[in-house]
Amino acid sequence: MSLEGPTVPSQALKTSGPNGAPKKFEVTVLSGPDAGLTRSNLDKVVVGKSVEATLQLKDEQISRAHLEIEGTFEGARVRDRGSTNGTFLSGARIQQMTVYEEAVLTLGTTVLKVTVAREGHLPAPGRTSWGKVIGKSMVMQTLYNQLEKAAPTESTVLLLGDTGTGKEVIAESIHALSARHAKPFVIVDCGNMAPNLIESELFGHTKGAFSGAVNDRKGAFLEADGGTIFLDEIGELPIELQPRLLRVLESGTVKRLGEDKPRKVDVRVIAATHRDLEAEVKANRFRQDLWFRLGVVVVKIPPLRDRKEDVPLLVRAFVAQMGRGDFELPEELRKKLLDYHWPGNVRELRNVIERALAGTEVDVGGHQEGPKPTGPLPEDLTGLPYKDAKERLVDSFTEQYVTTLLDRCGGNISEVARTAGIARAYVHRLVNKYGLKATD
Repeated sequence: MSLEGPTVPSQALKTSGPNGAPKKFEVTVLSGPDAGLTRSNLDKVVVGKSVEATLQLKDEQISRAHLEIEGTFEGARVRDRGSTNGTFLSGARIQQMTVYEEAVLTLGTTVLKVTVAREGHLPAPGRTSWGKVIGKSMVMQTLYNQLEKAAPTESTVLLLGDTGTGKEVIAESIHALSARHAKPFVIVDCGNMAPNLIESELFGHTKGAFSGAVNDRKGAFLEADGGTIFLDEIGELPIELQPRLLRVLESGTVKRLGEDKPRKVDVRVIAATHRDLEAEVKANRFRQDLWFRLGVVVVKIPPLRDRKEDVPLLVRAFVAQMGRGDFELPEELRKKLLDYHWPGNVRELRNVIERALAGTEVDVGGHQEGPKPTGPLPEDLTGLPYKDAKERLVDSFTEQYVTTLLDRCGGNISEVARTAGIARAYVHRLVNKYGLKATD
């Protein structure tokens, strides 16, 4: 289907430019190879992959001069310049249209948002994304400001936040917007490796260094040389390995297992954990000197329940990323998404949207506030300090919750992780912690 002539999005507000002047507009890349790219205060722009395009994109599915956007007295006129793969609005191919407020366009694998200025000013005072991180709430604006200051530096960054809040996406965005962006970005999940293999994964080994070492291995630090290493779930690193990690961070050298001579390594470290590391230090499960070394820049990531105004924006981004930019969520489901408290955070929301797009029945309501207390607390809890009592109660709930889901999912850890909206590795640790039975 092709749309000719001006097209007005249903939510658009028709306003005149200041003193009759053509309007300015903003273009933001919501998804695709250039996700996060924004150009503001524009009069005219040509979008394409050619170096001659005024907004050059890396998407190989778009034409050299794919699309032209120009400010007019009414809004922003969009004109497809005879592209091979076309420009689409809500699934319909367009040749020319006028955007009066905002519109989301798909070209190739890229999704663009065009926002028209009102009264001579762009309507949104804050950003809707930073790198691959998405959100427009005030807590996200504060987060963006902190990340923007930290990204171009060489400082070690420690990301603190609940499971599923997007710590890996934030780490990747920090790397992409740093001077090391052209060098490797290496991820190490410290919570998803066998304890006897973590040392080799991090620091490498030589052939014959131990039983089963049939080849040399560089290790994550040497693989990341010149770039960034992301140590996910650093709070799960065994305490006996923490001194060695500290030496690497302080000396800038790595000694592989089986080698006597250390090697110089130039790596920026970003670490993340869902744990309270200060509490872990007090419990002697995490070294204080390593905590100090990692916490040069400490970034606290808000849970989704504290930024529910970002849910619609995240939903649109996920739908576009999954190639279904024309998909409309049922109104009842949209209301449930806003009412739900999202214990699994952004990861859980993405899983819900993926199930909805697959045509699976989705139920996210009915228990968002949790069960109400039905009686007095057990005596063994009331005699404890608040924090200790809370931890013991949460621990009891977690064991019961995982046990129930394992029974419902036939012991399948992957299915439990999908249902709960948490990482499979975390479910595996809980299964081991409570001595539960699972099939995978």
